[in-house]
Amino acid sequence: MDCPRDNTEMTELTDGEDRLLFRCAECGGLWLDVADLNRILLHNGLATLEAMGGRANPEEDAGECPVDNVALLAVESQHKRNPLVYETCESCGGIWLESADFAEEGDSAEELTKGIVEFYREFAVKPGTKAARK
Repeated sequence: MDCPRDNTEMTELTDGEDRLLFRCAECGGLWLDVADLNRILLHNGLATLEAMGGRANPEEDAGECPVDNVALLAVESQHKRNPLVYETCESCGGIWLESADFAEEGDSAEELTKGIVEFYREFAVKPGTKAARK
């Protein structure tokens, strides 16, 4: 599978629970299936992706789905000052996460999964709540 950003072949990673991640060695971005993402979120006490909300930004050039070769759609969190963004395929539901969101994480699937959880934990925080003020 090729990276939606730079068309580099991505490396396949599997965590201990057979969830599959694809990582680009060039840009560091991650691709994963929405079902795998929802399992990760639920196992860590978070809502599913659909329940988290967010707003679509059709103006942002989000790249092309490596599975279906259709345009990805950027989805932004509700944080106005510094919105978090992920890209999704409206056809297969696949998810693309930029490398900047995982700069602190290691290279194993388990370490990257922790980064995914932290990203979506922040994404799910609604503006104006106590957690958002930290």
